[in-house]
Amino acid sequence: MPNSARRALLACGLSLVALAGVSHAQALSPTIKLVVPYPPGGSADTLARLIAQPLQEQLKATVVVDNRPGAGGRIAASQLKRSPADGSVILIAPNALTTIQSLVYEGQLDYKVMEDFIPLSRLSSFPMGLAVPATSPFKTAPQLVAAMKGSKDANYGTSGAGGLAHFAGLEFGKTTGIEWTHIAYKGGAPLVTDLIGGHLPVAIDALVDQIEQQRGGKIRVLGIFSDKRYSLAPDIPTLAEQGIKMAPVEGWFGAFLPAKTPAPVVARIDQAMAKAIANPEVKEKLNKLVLQTAYLDSADFTRLQAAELQQWAPVVRDSGFKPD
Repeated sequence: MPNSARRALLACGLSLVALAGVSHAQALSPTIKLVVPYPPGGSADTLARLIAQPLQEQLKATVVVDNRPGAGGRIAASQLKRSPADGSVILIAPNALTTIQSLVYEGQLDYKVMEDFIPLSRLSSFPMGLAVPATSPFKTAPQLVAAMKGSKDANYGTSGAGGLAHFAGLEFGKTTGIEWTHIAYKGGAPLVTDLIGGHLPVAIDALVDQIEQQRGGKIRVLGIFSDKRYSLAPDIPTLAEQGIKMAPVEGWFGAFLPAKTPAPVVARIDQAMAKAIANPEVKEKLNKLVLQTAYLDSADFTRLQAAELQQWAPVVRDSGFKPD
């Protein structure tokens, strides 16, 4: 056999070995779990159930939603660390869990997001809103600030202590010079009930949880904490355009894998996530919930997660907040 033929045959053999290696690395479990760290019915659960079918078609595997609530999501996050690093378990989580709670409970958790997880894909995002009762005399954020400065009754409510809205309020107060008190409610329902009833002057929460009451004329969202208007509620101004310049505060949902998941598996599932979240039916249903699709690939999502941890670390630390 001529040398050239031998070299060609060898090269072909090596290529087949390499392809076999890639194929083996990308082999997925026949069943993939989308772990939601909250009970059924919430935004994270809805998102997971919407993308499950398109993911199943892309990955040629059975995709199921596994709700594992408890400890504000930290139980599911802890379990992800101990899950097989083969793409069979994917955590669907908001930055309220992976960013804020990671900082609030630092030193008390058995996992570290940037060491034990791989940020796989950001899937959707939503702004935080600053709202007042419909009966409030304040029509703009600056009017609210002017009245709150120096007031002994200055306070704001959120759906819970130690959450994204809690610290967004602290940053808002620091930026505007308001010395106000945080009032923590046990969930969004009692928060909005007191706001509508005029028992609370201001509430900060995810816009997705405010928009129905805003459209029904029961509350007034004075502004959102984003750097630009939200495409699904373009009539609501940003705080920035009202002259309140602070770092944007945005909620999001993303997918995470265990840290040692092979790169080819990460790439394959990331690509499938991109196609699933771009599915027109998925996008339409999310938009009805006032959640916009906001895909970021693994590399960009990893940078975002790291940047958020850095952004919020001094805010949480300086607040002196300690969880019960």
